[in-house]
Amino acid sequence: MMTESLSVVVERVLPCDGPHSRDTVREAANGLSVVVRYLNNATGGWNGKATLRLAPTVDAIFGGLHAAAFGLDQPLSQLAEALVRQSGDPSLYDDRRDRDAAAVAGEASDRVLAVRDAAMDLADAVTEVRRLTVHLGHDDVDAGGDGR
Repeated sequence: MMTESLSVVVERVLPCDGPHSRDTVREAANGLSVVVRYLNNATGGWNGKATLRLAPTVDAIFGGLHAAAFGLDQPLSQLAEALVRQSGDPSLYDDRRDRDAAAVAGEASDRVLAVRDAAMDLADAVTEVRRLTVHLGHDDVDAGGDGR
């Protein structure tokens, strides 16, 4: 059983107010995949029969997914801006050496903005799911917890 919430642990290791560095932002990005991998394992197969037994748990997971999807707007926008800024840096190169690095960075920025739009579509779709799941509960639950 967890003694501290994940958000408390993350805030201690990667405080939102910094300090920030190239290493800490890489760690944060890598940590996203670890949390998704945890959810994949914890909600699949035999585990899912126990962890997803109650509808409010399903809704709570959608709540976290919803917040994460909506939260992607800002870093994706900032990544696109960084690529535009880097496209003007004369030291930027493309390791394939047969392509203009500035043009590649510009194209990547455009694609990041398209990904941001897709993330917002995902967030909107999860909002629609939550409009349904937020109302689900159970009348009859095992001792130790309520159905909501």
